Amino acid sequence: MKLVFIESINNKYFNKAWQLYLNSFPEIERRTLKEQEEILNDKNFKMSCYIKDELIISIVFFWKINVKNKIYTFLEHFAVNKQLRGQSFGTKILQEFIEKNKNIVLEIEPIVDEITKKRLRFYERFGFVVNSHEHFQIPFRKDAIELKLLLMSQKNTLSKQEYKELYESMKKSLKRF
Repeated sequence: MKLVFIESINNKYFNKAWQLYLNSFPEIERRTLKEQEEILNDKNFKMSCYIKDELIISIVFFWKINVKNKIYTFLEHFAVNKQLRGQSFGTKILQEFIEKNKNIVLEIEPIVDEITKKRLRFYERFGFVVNSHEHFQIPFRKDAIELKLLLMSQKNTLSKQEYKELYESMKKSLKRF
């Protein structure tokens, strides 16, 4: 299994990674192809995938967000190929990601069913905790409705001030319109 960083849509793995992205997230949680191409030029954004025998195992899209000289890693999109779920790839990949990054935050859907409970438990196994602050996804497009999500941080919850500063920095970094 190897980690590949995708820096342009011309990368030989881009289309396969993009397809996994489209298949793994609802439209409201995704960018358009044009928007994705634009953010690939942002030095704070990384689009990566894990490959084994030319098969996409997983995608990992993340941002480095500077908040008063503290760098957060916002794990924006993480998905494992449906055909390969249940084989510990997600566990191995997330563990490696945690070892290489600090101050990781991520979003999950509110807990409403067995799938969202399972997702919550998965991240909790890695020390992520749900923050109590009301949180909305930074919209990817002008016409997007507000999407209420849960923000998780690793090991400790964010104070109200830390959350406010992080959210403002996320808006500056992620919003493209």
